[in-house]
Amino acid sequence: MDNLNRILMWLKTTPYEGVVLGRRDNFKWITQFNENAVVTNAEVGIAFLVIQRNGKVEMVADSSDCPRMEKEQNALHADCVLVPWYETLEGFLAWYCNGKGYASDTMIPGTSCVQEELVNLRMRLNETEVARYHEIGQECANIVEKVAMEARPGQTEREVAALLKMRCIDKGISPDCVLVGSDERILNYRHPVPSDKKIKNSLMVVLGGEKYGLNISMTRMVYFQEIPKEIHERMQKTQYIFAAMQNMMREGLPYKEYFEEVKSLYAQAGYPDEWKMHHQGGPTGYGCREFVVTPSTEGIIKEGQAYAWNPTIQGTKCEETTYLKDGKIDILTRTEQWPCSVISTKYGDFQVADILFDKK
Repeated sequence: MDNLNRILMWLKTTPYEGVVLGRRDNFKWITQFNENAVVTNAEVGIAFLVIQRNGKVEMVADSSDCPRMEKEQNALHADCVLVPWYETLEGFLAWYCNGKGYASDTMIPGTSCVQEELVNLRMRLNETEVARYHEIGQECANIVEKVAMEARPGQTEREVAALLKMRCIDKGISPDCVLVGSDERILNYRHPVPSDKKIKNSLMVVLGGEKYGLNISMTRMVYFQEIPKEIHERMQKTQYIFAAMQNMMREGLPYKEYFEEVKSLYAQAGYPDEWKMHHQGGPTGYGCREFVVTPSTEGIIKEGQAYAWNPTIQGTKCEETTYLKDGKIDILTRTEQWPCSVISTKYGDFQVADILFDKK
């Protein structure tokens, strides 16, 4: 498999004799297929893959899960090692890895933690992952936009959120982050966790959805009465910042340089401190954000990776998941059903989602 080969090639460049993967995101990445969970809100799964430099793969799990994992969640055809349920996996792995020169993604005693290196390895998407990203991008966009379009004043934020979650689950999408805010809560909070408040004039719907291990992030906004002039003007400026953030991406651009330009865009829009009120996003993939880009982030923008940028000026926000390849931006979460505007910037033109005016 492509990602297993990538791990093996990486191991040859390191002093490690093997690497142990227990995080759920890395498990999905390396297998391209398998689920590693019983409790789905845990970062670390119930099985660990031990990948040796010579290509041998073992899967360690306790007696509650080892038989099922071996038969149903074993895309790498690993040899399975059963640990009695009354012994801890952590203790077994510490013993198993002792003195072998292994690395791990969960700081197993006696190993070197290499999660940062693994993130760098997994951010470059292969053909299968790109195809899957197109699939789930469209699924998530259709769900979010239809839920937003169907919403009515008088519904509660929780009701809208519940419908969004239900439709995601029906498509096999894990709704890991669902934000639904209305009216003054959009103005007051950058992360409007759904409440029992009834919708009056405006609505923001945000989804962080995961399928196949890949993450989609997007935002849509609706007004049920005429959009206030101040909000309309802020949205135009947010759209400009967003369009520029997309079009100025290029292979090799340092994140520090990129972020300085983002700060400049906010200043030019007349809101020099708004970037401080909410993170601006970053590369995505097997993490909602593989890392959030800050003014001090090291590294460079690379092609063949997905990105989720999300500029915001109070009461407005733009957010999509995109893919950078051959100098072009592919919007994974774009559909034909939502109104958009083509925004012209010094970096080029870009189609950006509008606030939907839906007079009920």
